[in-house]
Amino acid sequence: MNASAKKQRSTAVNNRKLAIQIHDDLVPLGDAEFRYIADMLYTRFGIHLSDQKRILVAGRLTKRLRQLGFSSFKTYIEYLSADTSGSELSELINRITTNHTFFFREREHFDFLEKTVLPGIAKQAVPGYPLRIWSAGCASGEEVYSTAMLLRSYYEQGVNIPDIGLLATDISLEALNNAQTGIYANARLEELPDKYRTRWFTRSGTDSWSIHPEIKKMVLFKRLNLMADRYPMKGQFDVIFCRNVMIYFDQDSRERVVNSLYAYLKTGGYLFIGHSESLRRDTCPFEYIKPAIYRKGA
Repeated sequence: MNASAKKQRSTAVNNRKLAIQIHDDLVPLGDAEFRYIADMLYTRFGIHLSDQKRILVAGRLTKRLRQLGFSSFKTYIEYLSADTSGSELSELINRITTNHTFFFREREHFDFLEKTVLPGIAKQAVPGYPLRIWSAGCASGEEVYSTAMLLRSYYEQGVNIPDIGLLATDISLEALNNAQTGIYANARLEELPDKYRTRWFTRSGTDSWSIHPEIKKMVLFKRLNLMADRYPMKGQFDVIFCRNVMIYFDQDSRERVVNSLYAYLKTGGYLFIGHSESLRRDTCPFEYIKPAIYRKGA
């Protein structure tokens, strides 16, 4: 081993030792600090963190504390409370609500949209009909872009072509920025049909792809807290996707959001939720269609 290689190895070993020391110096997340974070996220955003999520919170915030040079969660909370800009709160939300997703996740939903929902709309609509679809909790954009590609393919078959409007909202600014950038790793495209990959993506690196501007311009991205008293949208939607969002809510918050979504859905419109989620039959205002698919009746 030459002198340069020995120096590099020594530096790497010292860096690992320093990382271990920093980790050891970090005061663990205490009861009071966890409860403060949990109560604040619930009050502001309806995010429910049970005691079982304590390890998850500590794990996702530890790196942030190191970045800021803090040795305790108490110091971090003081910093969070003093930040009037809201930027650190956004950073906290980004880390707590990170959700892995990919194109055409839960494919049966998109099959139902293509084979049942869109033909039903086409039978009733005239050309130029304002078709409105909302991705509530859009994360990094895979869901709404999947919808956009499906719509482009469907309406190129010569059926009545509507005036398409796609809205995508999320509470995380980081997720919205990633969605608007439209660059995705190979792993996110695993479920993507070849016809869409070939037409609507170009390579942007050895392990990433960029979505076509024609698909990107179909979508309007906005930040939205689903626990807000009112949503700033005009009109109602034909379809709402709110999938794998309510896993963060307790029953009261879930019912509040479901009732809000109901008000923004057209009569006969459809709500899609995640397959790991469920709505209580006794309090749900929607008509159950099949697992994770609901309809607003007359």
